[in-house]
Amino acid sequence: MSYERRVLLRHSLASIVALGITGLSRFLYSVIIARRFGVDVLGTANSLISKAFFVAIPLSFFAVALGKYSSEFLGRDDIDAVRSITLPAFLMPVIGLLLLPFNMYLSLLAVFRAVQLTFRSFLYGIHRGEHYAYVIVVSFIGFALGFLVPDVFAPYLVFLGVIAFVSAVYLWVAGFVVRPRWEYLRLMVTYSSFAFLGTLSGVFLVQGPYFMSERLLGSEAAGEVSAVLSAVFLLTYIPQVLQSAIMPMFSYKHGRAERGYVKNLAEEVTEFIVLITGSLVFILMIFGREILSAVFGFEIGPSFYLALMAIEIYVAYNPSIVALNSTAYVKRGTLVSLLGAGVALVSWFLLVPVTGSVGVMGGLLLAYATILAGVVYYSKSLLGISPYVYLPLIAALILQASVFVSKYLLLMAFGVFLFLELPVVRSLLELIRGVS
Repeated sequence: MSYERRVLLRHSLASIVALGITGLSRFLYSVIIARRFGVDVLGTANSLISKAFFVAIPLSFFAVALGKYSSEFLGRDDIDAVRSITLPAFLMPVIGLLLLPFNMYLSLLAVFRAVQLTFRSFLYGIHRGEHYAYVIVVSFIGFALGFLVPDVFAPYLVFLGVIAFVSAVYLWVAGFVVRPRWEYLRLMVTYSSFAFLGTLSGVFLVQGPYFMSERLLGSEAAGEVSAVLSAVFLLTYIPQVLQSAIMPMFSYKHGRAERGYVKNLAEEVTEFIVLITGSLVFILMIFGREILSAVFGFEIGPSFYLALMAIEIYVAYNPSIVALNSTAYVKRGTLVSLLGAGVALVSWFLLVPVTGSVGVMGGLLLAYATILAGVVYYSKSLLGISPYVYLPLIAALILQASVFVSKYLLLMAFGVFLFLELPVVRSLLELIRGVS
């Protein structure tokens, strides 16, 4: 097996474990807090956590650049360059402690989250993603024990705090705490200035619905939005698994000037995740709303369906926007992300006061559709990625809209989707057999 395939496989397996646990933690947290303290407390707690996660993005200013250049320098066999860019990236989150006098929970959660994002990007950048999976497993034990403490924020404080502590020990033992070199630090600053805005926009679309719904609708309505999104956002860990695995490989191949590899990998991954995510969305539309209503103890509305379709779009365009950000076109990726965030913000102010939680999800759908259009344009013109790989996504969304008419019609639509995707199903089965 080639080095590239070994790295992709190892990182994919590690990401399935690590990101799966991370995604499950938000869902479990929402269920337990809702049943123990009520839906209004859930809305308030998730709102503050989302604000902290949003603040963590400027605190993890160098995280994306650290992952990109670590992998790129690794492709050039320059490990000293990797060491020279590591320390500044991990010192940046400490600035968040200045928020302690204003809100202790917001400050600590933001700092710990920023360290987690930086540590994850760093480990995948040096092709050691499996180490991140080990850390997450240990930290999740602390997360579970945190529910024994009568504080709604204790599980996340323990979970993220353990990751921050382990990352500090890891860097010291592995010899990455060295004096930075200006020529490499300048690269980090230049890249991060654009990547940061794109990341901030992306996180706003993930965390924004929580605190924007609380502001526009109140804590109880925000609790319902939290319940829906904590379940639906589990699907976002499919592209995050792939992003953690393929982003270092995009940068690694970019460092070796192999553009064709980037194009082919992005197209193949897009085909597979459209099939997988589309199938999951059909299944969740059939059974998910009733199951979630029983789990959370209150009625989940039709906004659930719009949320699923929005996340499906996000998953589909992710490989291409990662390809843009991992090579030489981070400005384009940032531009479309900012545009999508702007569409979401305007849509929420216009739609949410009139349509409630449906407007939250509708704004999210419009935002991701806007980003998809921009990604299709730039990935085709700059990387040669074919726009035709998104045709199955368009077909899936049209077929899934039948859920608003009848679930029997939705079942037939699911069959049509699988029939249209038969060639991709065969390719996926061949890939699985080849790996095994």
